[in-house]
Amino acid sequence: MAAGTEGGTQLQQLLETSARSSPEKTAIRTDGGDVSYSELCALVGRVAGALTGSGVDKMDRVAWLLPNLIEAVACSFACYSVGAVSVPINVRYSSEEAAYMVNKVQAKVLFLQADKLDVLRKLSCPVQVVVLGAARGQHRSWEEFLQTKARACFQPVSAQHPALILFTSGSTGHPKGVLHSHGTCWAAIDTSARSFRLGSDDVVLVGKAICHAGGLQTQLLPTLLVGGEVVLTMVPPPAKAVDLIQNFGVTVYAMLASFLLDFVEHLETTRQEVPSLKKVIGSGDCVPLPLQARFHKLFGWPVLEGCGITEIGGYFALQPIGKEKPGSIGIPTPGTEVRLVDEEGKDVAVGLPGEVLLKTPSAALGYWDDPEASSLLFRDGWLRTGDVAREDEDGFLWFVGRRKLIIVRRGSNIAPAAVERALATHPEVQSSVVVGVSDALDGQVPVAWILAKNPSCPPTSTSLAEHMSKRLASFELPVLYLFLDAMPLNSVGKFDRAELQRAAQDKRDILLHAKRAGA
Repeated sequence: MAAGTEGGTQLQQLLETSARSSPEKTAIRTDGGDVSYSELCALVGRVAGALTGSGVDKMDRVAWLLPNLIEAVACSFACYSVGAVSVPINVRYSSEEAAYMVNKVQAKVLFLQADKLDVLRKLSCPVQVVVLGAARGQHRSWEEFLQTKARACFQPVSAQHPALILFTSGSTGHPKGVLHSHGTCWAAIDTSARSFRLGSDDVVLVGKAICHAGGLQTQLLPTLLVGGEVVLTMVPPPAKAVDLIQNFGVTVYAMLASFLLDFVEHLETTRQEVPSLKKVIGSGDCVPLPLQARFHKLFGWPVLEGCGITEIGGYFALQPIGKEKPGSIGIPTPGTEVRLVDEEGKDVAVGLPGEVLLKTPSAALGYWDDPEASSLLFRDGWLRTGDVAREDEDGFLWFVGRRKLIIVRRGSNIAPAAVERALATHPEVQSSVVVGVSDALDGQVPVAWILAKNPSCPPTSTSLAEHMSKRLASFELPVLYLFLDAMPLNSVGKFDRAELQRAAQDKRDILLHAKRAGA
């Protein structure tokens, strides 16, 4: 890393501190080879210097539209080093969605792979582009970027200085940029390391995308904090995950609940052994009790379950190791205070459901360039999650549901309004309502109710699917298109989403039952 990080934040010193202890130890294993702590520090230093040489200064935003690659890790650390703000963007987003995020933060530099260059056509802000892979035209390649020189790059900042913007879908359909400081990032990372009892002998297989808090701040960075070893690849299918666990002696593996199902089914079928594995965490959605029982039968110990949100950069509740309660999301993480309140903001009694409010040192500063949404995020100093839970007599939390309209499909958030806006651009669609229905594999999936401009001749599902596939990420696409002559209204004259959700669930259940019966 850049010479001398004295006086910087704990986040700025994180990597160098571990490197001083074990410089030659493997920090990250990737598909492209292994990188030691000293080598990672050197790469981060080069990237930090190149950022400075490219004119990046404190508070400038640096976006990276990259999968789980060592270059993405280096970009993130380099931003922290020079006081810039790191902006990860999910490669699963459509070009239009990714461009919205780059424009929203007015990024000064954008890192992306060559297959994502179509994003550039939709940008309205001036941005320097660095391409991993074959560069085109005026854009620099990664190798050319690293040749950029600067005299100095490390810039000490305070713990309150902005460090990271993580985009998350909101009920309005426009992705919101959750702004975290050096201090709040550090708190989330430290909390995860302590909650999972990570040590320098742990080998952690990253089971989530590092453009999200789950991959970056609860897996990758906590492991590097304690001097452990990271196995980094794109979210692996079960067969590859087993190979990685066996080859590298992985001890900890965290993944979304839906991927946990795939993992368990693979092990049940193949009967492969993974003796090095000591902890497995399922999150992103509830882990069904039958799945937990199947996991326990395989391993002889329980899967850990937790619940977190982007606005605190990690978990607010986790199963305590050795004192688990299957079905619950655990107890508040270290340093986290939890309140459950009713609609009026009054604390509910034990056993009754209430909205989860949080006080934690990892709470976000707010939303980037969105003062209205930022003001609604907090209530009397408590962060509002929009999640509903109940607490039992032992202090364990049990997830009830989400107050928000967000559909969570395999851990990815889908805003119904975003899907509805895309549907509105179809020439034969008058209006639409998108709701989430439960799904055994994905947790939730979107179903679209359509009011056609010509009800006697509505658009086909095929034409709708083709239209939507050009405008949304694959995980956002509705699994079913249903048609109405008129949308039902609730008592205040709005579309009755609750009724439409119930009807969509019934129709999909009938279709799935018929499909199974005909199989």
